[in-house]
Formats: sequence, C-alpha cells, structure tokens
Amino acid sequence: MGGIIAYLVNKLLLIFVYSLPMNKILLTILPFLLLATVSIHAQSSDETYALSAAELGGWVNFLASDEMKGRQNGSAEMEVAASWIAGKFTEFGIKPVYSDGQLLQPYKFNSRRGGTYHERNVVGMIEGTDPGKRDEFIIISAHFDHVGIRQAVDGDSIYNGADDNAAGTCTLLGLAKAFHKNNYQPGRTILFASVSGEEMGLHGSRHLASNMPLPAEDAYANINFEMTGHSEDLGTGNYFMTGCSFSNLDDLIQEFNKDKSFTLIDTVAMGDRLFYMSDNLAFARIEREEGVSKGIPCGTFVTTTSAKHIHTPQDEAEFFDFENMAGLVNHFAEMVLWLSHCDKDIVWTDPKFTRLEE
Repeated sequence: MGGIIAYLVNKLLLIFVYSLPMNKILLTILPFLLLATVSIHAQSSDETYALSAAELGGWVNFLASDEMKGRQNGSAEMEVAASWIAGKFTEFGIKPVYSDGQLLQPYKFNSRRGGTYHERNVVGMIEGTDPGKRDEFIIISAHFDHVGIRQAVDGDSIYNGADDNAAGTCTLLGLAKAFHKNNYQPGRTILFASVSGEEMGLHGSRHLASNMPLPAEDAYANINFEMTGHSEDLGTGNYFMTGCSFSNLDDLIQEFNKDKSFTLIDTVAMGDRLFYMSDNLAFARIEREEGVSKGIPCGTFVTTTSAKHIHTPQDEAEFFDFENMAGLVNHFAEMVLWLSHCDKDIVWTDPKFTRLEE
C-alpha cells in the first residue's frame, strides 16, 4: 500500500511542478516532498503483518508430507524436521538461549518397549523489553513428532500427523514470524520450544522442564499448541484451552478476547482430561510431592473435539481450514504479546497444583 501511495503522490507532484515557472519550483516542491515522506512513513508503520493461509499451508504440507514418513521419533525425517524448524527460528530472529549457543538441543530417552532414542528439541527466545518483567518468561511450546508408519488403512500406511502436530508446530512458527515481522516488543521474555518425543511419553518437554535454560520459578505461563487445523467441530473463530479449571489463565485470556473475532470456549467437557495428555503437563508437573504437582500454570490450545482423524492415515493437511487457522495464529500472536505485558498474576486455582516457589 505504501508503494501505491508513493506513486500517486509523485505523479501529482510532477503534474503540479510542470505547471510552475522554474524559479518557483524548488521553494514550492520541498514542503510537499516532506509531507509526502511523513505520510508514506506513517502509512507503512501502521501496516501489520499477518500470516497468510497459503504460507501456513506450505509449512504444514511440508511437515505432514508423505516424504516425512509420519515423523517417527529417532528417524532421519525427525532430524530433517528439527533442522528445518531451527532454520525458521533463525529466519524469524529467535535467539539461542542455552550456553552452547545452539538452537538444537539433543537428548536421549529409553522406550518402554526397549531401545534408546536419540532426539532433539529446538529452543530459542525473544528477550523481554520491560525492565520490571523481562526476567519472567512465557513458554510457547508444540511437539513436532508423530507415530510414523503403521498398519495400512485403505492402502495408506503413512500416519502423516498433520493436525497432530504439524498444526501446532506451524502455529508456534507463525507466532515467531508475527513477532519478527511486526517488531513486537514483548514485556516478558518469550521462550519458543518445539519439542520431540511427545508421542512416546512427553520426553522432549520433560527434558526441557528438567533442563530449563531460564529459572523455572520465573516462568509466567506455558502456552502449548496442538491440533489447531480443523474448524468443523467448534466452528470458525473458536478454540478451547485444556485445564480451564486448574488456573486463572483462561480468565486472563477471556479478558484479552473482549471485542476480538476469536473466542475461547471454556466449557468443553473433555478440557480437563486432555490437560493430562499433552506437553503442557511436563511444565505443570516439574516436581511432585505428596500428590501435589509443582510447576507452571499452563494449557494446551486446541480447535477440535473429535478424535476420529488422530493417529490414523486420515490426519492429512487436505482437510484443514487454513483460513481459520491463519486467523487464529495472528490472534494468538497478539494474545501472547498482551500476556507478556499483563500486570496480573497467573495462579493455580486447583489445590492439586502449586507454583515451584510456593
């Protein structure tokens, strides 16, 4: 838009100038040039980058392609995925946070069925800018592994994992790009964590929670993304958060959502049960003592209540509502920015949970 305005302004100036005597041109044109420069700059600064459905679709289709073979933990395809995500982190200005200066953080875990798996998380940060809040941080997380190749259904044996969880991974990447392109200045530090090992027992998020690059007691909240590609269950413009009964995080988000086009539905019956089934649990339960979990208030953000496509070859990107998903990504970016400056505390409201310092 700024380029169009510049062209029209220049065209009008040329027409006007050519109608003047030569000795008046300089004195006449300078004020107009200054005004045009200010106007064009103001127009450009008012523009907000928004992730498009096409770009988002390209990301999801790459991670959930048949060539990625379902992103089984320990596979060569998971190495490709991790390197690709790390490249996006670098592109979007996400800085390393560990002392070795790397975005890729390797770890290993043992499967309950036997065997050792070598995996990696991708972890980086955008530093906070508020002197009174920047030592606190918000963890943005999503897992990028899936279950690989399994028994064929109607001739298809690749369990692509588009919604579970290429969708959540690309939602996380979309937030990173929105922060970068819009030069968002978060008050609190934002820790981006794309984790592996979820499908085999939350291993990546548990490793991160046990090896936090920043003091865990300074974490403000964990926002975890999973299954954000479908809109047919809740309808366009709607999402839910798991664990609404356990903290006041949903209350703060409802406050942000006032007059917004996207709505948090906090009455989904399975919301509390699903809280225990995704990576947010690793951050909620960093320690456990006498039945009480000590950790970070959190929730997983989801757009589907149906499990019919989960862990099947039908979890394909072709069934996504990418327009709704792109709008949701841009909404979440603004929400996280708002939370990073929020003056209200996020607290556990269920006695089964408490913060680490309490």
